[in-house]
Amino acid sequence: MKDIEILNKQLQKEFEENKNYCTLERYVMSELLSPIEDYINAIEFLKLIKTNCNLIEGLNLYYVAAYLCSEWLFESNDFLEELNRKIYMVEDKDKAIIYYLNFYYISCSMENWRMSENYKCNLLKSIEHSKNSNFVNNRLDLANILEGKEAQNYLQEAISNIENIETEEALKNKPMDYWLSSQRFVNEFILGAHLTEEVYAHRFL
Repeated sequence: MKDIEILNKQLQKEFEENKNYCTLERYVMSELLSPIEDYINAIEFLKLIKTNCNLIEGLNLYYVAAYLCSEWLFESNDFLEELNRKIYMVEDKDKAIIYYLNFYYISCSMENWRMSENYKCNLLKSIEHSKNSNFVNNRLDLANILEGKEAQNYLQEAISNIENIETEEALKNKPMDYWLSSQRFVNEFILGAHLTEEVYAHRFL
C-alpha cells in the first residue's frame, strides 16, 4: 500500500508541475489503484475530472467517471449527461459504450431496475452499435436477463468478443504504465473484453 501511496503523491506532483492530459490521466488513474481504491479516492477522481475538463482529450476519462459515478454515488450523473449530449456526434464504438453506461446507471440507481424497459433498450442499442468492436459486458448483461436459446446466443456472442484472458502471473509482470491507462480500465470494467482468469471463471464457467 505504501508504494502505491508514494506513486500517487509523485504523480500528483508531476501533474501540478506540468498540467496536460498525459499527467492528468496518470494521476487520476492512480487514485483507482488497489489497495488505495475506495469511496474517497473515487470521489477525488471525479472531482479532478470536473475541475480539469479543459485538459481532457477523447472520451475515456469521461467513460471511467460516468462508470464510477453510477457505482459510488447513486445520484445524478453529470458525466453521463455530458456523454449523452455527445452521442450523436461520435462513432459507433463510442455510442455502444455510452448506451451501455446508460444501462449501468439504471442498474445502479433504480431499486427495481429490471422492471424498467430502458435497461433492455440501452443494452440492445449498445449491442447494435458494437458489431464492429469487441464488447462483452453488454451481451453478457442482456443474456443474464433473458432465458432459453436467446440468452444462450447472447452468452456465446459475449464469449466470442473476449480479446484477452490474463493470468495472475502475467498481471504481476505488467508495467506501471499499464495500470495508469484509462483504456485498461475501459477494456476491463466497461467493455469486459480483457479479463483475468478468475473473472472469466466466475462469469462463464
